[in-house]
Amino acid sequence: MPEIPKARMSAREREIRSRLAQLLSREALVRATLSVREKSCGKPTCHCARGELHRALYLVASEEGKLHQLFVPRNLEAQARECIESYQQIRDLLEELSRLYWDKLQRREL
Repeated sequence: MPEIPKARMSAREREIRSRLAQLLSREALVRATLSVREKSCGKPTCHCARGELHRALYLVASEEGKLHQLFVPRNLEAQARECIESYQQIRDLLEELSRLYWDKLQRREL
């Protein structure tokens, strides 16, 4: 499909494209979810024996039908959350842009 001149783009289209460019150029992104797991280590004197379970965080993603998991150390939890949030923002913006072009195609405006 031919390139769309900026003059023919709506303000919202330009805004979405600008935001996408910003996110893609500056942000790390990961398509995954976070899974929190809690378990007991089995030591009778550990705090987990009293119900305060050990917490572990994992990134979880599916690729080609297979589930992949990656342990996330506590010191990287905030960064992992930011990577996931960036991916979700990009996905949402792409969906909105797609809806705008769907509507344009439906009106035969492209």
